[in-house]
Amino acid sequence: MPTLYDILNKPLVTAPLHPRLRNWTQRIHNGSTVQIEVFRPAIAFGTAPSELSLHFTENGKLQPVEVLNWDDDLNAGLIVLKVRAIDASNEAERFALGLRAAFRKVERDFGDGYFNSVLHELIQMDGLAFEPDIAEIVKHVHTIPPNRDSKNYDMCREMIHDAIIGRMYELNHMLGYQIDEARKILFSAIARYLDIRFSVSNRRQLGVL
Repeated sequence: MPTLYDILNKPLVTAPLHPRLRNWTQRIHNGSTVQIEVFRPAIAFGTAPSELSLHFTENGKLQPVEVLNWDDDLNAGLIVLKVRAIDASNEAERFALGLRAAFRKVERDFGDGYFNSVLHELIQMDGLAFEPDIAEIVKHVHTIPPNRDSKNYDMCREMIHDAIIGRMYELNHMLGYQIDEARKILFSAIARYLDIRFSVSNRRQLGVL
């Protein structure tokens, strides 16, 4: 392996990848196939940290499963490598976590309460609340309407909009799902995200819904 001194004396062509991504990239380039599986264990009134499992097949043989804690950056790298989940349901689980990552900057910039209000309004106004999976969750969501006269309103709404469109781009253009299948996965992912975000299943477990 070249020393840091050697590397720093040459023009850099690309930014270095995470060591895991370098390994996975090399294995894929060498002919291996891989699928990922997301596991978000349920606990009483909530969820535990998610896990990401990689199922490699090399020379026709299934390799030992690699299990690691969920990592947003590694997932983004796997999308660039065009690695799909094991099935559509698991892909929706994966993209629910992808939405969570994409929304973090919006939450940080505008605060949880304002983000919740604008997100809820956008889901309703843009027609997504008519999709069955989302409708079942949204009917149990209640927020204070956002102040549309606020200078933050348009920016917050656009950032949420772009985060959702970005996930659709990943499904359709990067992972190669047909538009109808990509939409179904994304709608399911949005419903799962909203369920966790607004504690719908948790409230149902507590008997308050």
